Amino acid sequence: MTPNIKIEKDFKRPWGGFIKFVDNKPCTVKIHYLKKGGSFSLQSHKSREEFWFLISGEIKVFVGKSQKNLRGRVLKESQCVFLPKKSLHRAEGIKSSVILEICFGKFKENDEIRYWDKYGRISPK
Repeated sequence: MTPNIKIEKDFKRPWGGFIKFVDNKPCTVKIHYLKKGGSFSLQSHKSREEFWFLISGEIKVFVGKSQKNLRGRVLKESQCVFLPKKSLHRAEGIKSSVILEICFGKFKENDEIRYWDKYGRISPK
């Protein structure tokens, strides 16, 4: 787990509880809606690391240092994965899913290199 993410859970509140992911750290937060059968590009980022928490659904996440050593694992609701800077990664929607993404580092939407994409969006070489 990244030093920027320290998951804190507290369910001893009279109204229920909470899960805290980030405390007083600069970050960018996004919610992704991944359709069943949909797929993110196989990509890496030069300037940021990412943390994904699966809010709902089921996805298969692939992570590795190169295309040859990608490892896949299934994430179910309330599970998470950390994606180091420059690691190759992508997700496939086994079910329609909602993913919380927290990014650390310099965030630019176009800070990605696409190695493979189901929809034909490959980065120039």
